[in-house]
Amino acid sequence: MSGGTALMIAGWMGILLYGYLNAMLGTVLPNLMEKLNLDKAQAGSFFMAISIGLIVSSVPSGPVIDALGTKMVVCLGLLLVTLAFWGLSRIASPRALYPLAFVLGLGGSMIVAGENTMVSLINPGQRETAANVLNLFFGVGAFIAPFVVMPVLKRHGFSAILMMSTLISAATLLLHVSLAFPAAPQAQGFPLALAGSLLTQPKLLLLMFLVFLYVGTEFSIWSWTVTFFTTERKYDQKSASRLVSAFALTIIAGRLVAGWVLGIFGPEKTLLLSAAGAMLCLSTVFRVRARTLITSATLAAGLFMAAIFPTSLGLAGRYFPELVGTAISLVITGGWLGAIAIPPAVGYVAKHRGVARGMLIPVAASTLMLFTPALLLLSR
Repeated sequence: MSGGTALMIAGWMGILLYGYLNAMLGTVLPNLMEKLNLDKAQAGSFFMAISIGLIVSSVPSGPVIDALGTKMVVCLGLLLVTLAFWGLSRIASPRALYPLAFVLGLGGSMIVAGENTMVSLINPGQRETAANVLNLFFGVGAFIAPFVVMPVLKRHGFSAILMMSTLISAATLLLHVSLAFPAAPQAQGFPLALAGSLLTQPKLLLLMFLVFLYVGTEFSIWSWTVTFFTTERKYDQKSASRLVSAFALTIIAGRLVAGWVLGIFGPEKTLLLSAAGAMLCLSTVFRVRARTLITSATLAAGLFMAAIFPTSLGLAGRYFPELVGTAISLVITGGWLGAIAIPPAVGYVAKHRGVARGMLIPVAASTLMLFTPALLLLSR
């Protein structure tokens, strides 16, 4: 196995672990609440602490990657996730819950930034395609998590899930430690001045805004679509959940075929096509009442949305090859900000005006997504 192939497999495993982490925590949340006697507000604070950790480590990860290489950041992220899982398996009171959630967020952000940068560095001619293949493993991890978690939970209990997760992340860490990573793009110290100058670059700001809108829209779909279907369209919970799971599968499929689409249209036009399709499909999902049309539009939305996040990260590396780590981490930071801004806005509107009105926010966000690739095309 060549070094590049081994690194790609390691990257896939790292992103799969991150996808698994996100879905696993949602699956076992009721067990965590029962064990620590948490109310819903405290459970919400647990996820907010994770989000804060994601943002805090996202920005500095880029300059560290550009100065010292991706291996240090990815391995530190995997170590933090391993320690957080181990700590969560042993706590008996809420006192340590939020610090551990924060550490989990720190590690998760380092994994995402590091793996995406590493893949961009070893695939300079196919950055966008490689990023799409890499990030489809997020969907794979999220999809398989319930099938891995539930049998262990039933047989061995909540703590066993977290110990198993500790071992999985530790094994992924050992694989990364054993491999040689590409050299740092800026191996002469921390490029802080250059990193700061990126925030004045229109192309980077457009990519950050696009990913802000995309991640906020996607997280809103994960968080609110089942509620929308059950309260506004009279689905039962099982049917609504299955449709959202099918949406996840179409995201995986969309990223699998993204290389073919990119080869025909190029990255900027692919983003424009993806944003246009997402807007049309989500407008349909949250406006019509015919179930056949809702199902078709939901599945098509996953296919169109799939390429937006990874293609944006690939373009960040292409536009700024000398500061690829910093550029990618800043674009990812835009996504984390979208995740903590847009879904709560949906919740606020849903509380005061109803879920149907709330879901107009991701529809509006998907409409705004159209403008960023259009501006990128004009600036070429």
